Amino acid sequence: MRSNPNWRIRRRYIFAAFALGCGMILSSVLAVWQDKLGAGDLITGGGALISLILTSYIFGAAWEDKSKKEENPDG
Repeated sequence: MRSNPNWRIRRRYIFAAFALGCGMILSSVLAVWQDKLGAGDLITGGGALISLILTSYIFGAAWEDKSKKEENPDG
């Protein structure tokens, strides 16, 4: 079974945003080592971005699978 082209595009955006969130968290480590302010904001933002991406990806896939299933006429 081939993947839906819409999901291929969605996956690109999801992976790019996931990489951005990881980059935010990793850059906060460098900010902590250099005694820069805002490292906590980077960690919070990166963690929030990653959790929102994963939640929406899983919810979207489950919703699409549920909506594609056909009703069983026998009950």
